[in-house]
Parts: sequence; structure tokens; C-alpha cells
Amino acid sequence: MDESNPYAPSEAMELDDRRESEPETVAWRDGELLIVRNGAFLPNRCLQCNEPAAGFRLHQTVMRAHPAVYILVLLGGLLFFLFAKTGQLSFAICPLHRRKRMLATLKGWLIGLAGVAFIASAAFLPDNLVGILVIVGVGLIVAGGIVGAFASRVLFPARIDKHFIWLTKVSPAFLATFPDAHEP
Repeated sequence: MDESNPYAPSEAMELDDRRESEPETVAWRDGELLIVRNGAFLPNRCLQCNEPAAGFRLHQTVMRAHPAVYILVLLGGLLFFLFAKTGQLSFAICPLHRRKRMLATLKGWLIGLAGVAFIASAAFLPDNLVGILVIVGVGLIVAGGIVGAFASRVLFPARIDKHFIWLTKVSPAFLATFPDAHEP
């Protein structure tokens, strides 16, 4: 008979707790790059300013492809995903950068909704303005998606392989807390 406790924490939660407290090094600095193990849990300090993160943690899947592969987006977005490499990372950001990220996402949504409003208002205006409003509306929707996606980014992967993620645009103070990748 199985004597497992249905109220016990899951093994996944125990694994998360062990990752947090593991003495094993999960990241190194290499100049201005932060090299992180794929799936790592970074310390509870902001990636962008090294301030305490007040317990806020993001779990993200990052994606990176060679810049030439971005041409495939023009040919068909699904082809891009065949050549992109992904990695997972858990990191913290401080309240200030969390607010900036939220505002950038909000700006993207508002620009996109303005585009929808332009398209919807075309139904109530003379026929000679409909085409212009629809074009402007579609442009605003695309611009809102771009603004929301790029302005709210926190992680900037320079390279991803099976085991590691190389991140750029990390705070120098945050980088300084990790051992040098070239030292034994």
C-alpha cells in the first residue's frame, strides 16, 4: 500500500528550494557577459541594478537565433522557431525595474488598442477615409506589439546552447558578484 502524504510539498517545490540554496555555481562573468547554466535560479537581486528584489522572481524562457535567421520572420514566422535556440532562467528584478517593465507593456497595449480604435472608427467615417484609418490602425497594432515586446525585455541573450545562456546588458554590480569564468 502506498503511504505517500497527499499534503506533502511536491518534489518540484523541494527541487526549487534546493536550487536556491545549492552552493554549486550557476553563473560566471566573462567581461560584460553573464554566463548562466540553462535552468538556473539566479540570486534574489535585480539583474539590472543589483538592488534587492523584494522576493519578486520571474521564470522565463529566452529565445535567441543568429541575426540572419530573422529574415525568416519575413518569409514566415514559423520558420524562425525551427532555427531559434531556447533556454530557461529564473531571475529577480527590483520594484523599480518591475514598474518600468509593466509600464512598457502597458504602452504597447495602449498603442495596439489605439490601432483597434482607428479601425473601428473607420466604420463611422466617410469612405474616402476608411483606407487611411485601416492602414494607420494596422500600423499602430504592429507598433504596439513591437513596443510591448522589446521595451519590456529584461533578459538579453547573446548566445544559447544546450547547457548555458550568455546574457548581455546585465548590471556591472550584479556581474561583479559572480566568479570570473577564466579563473580556475
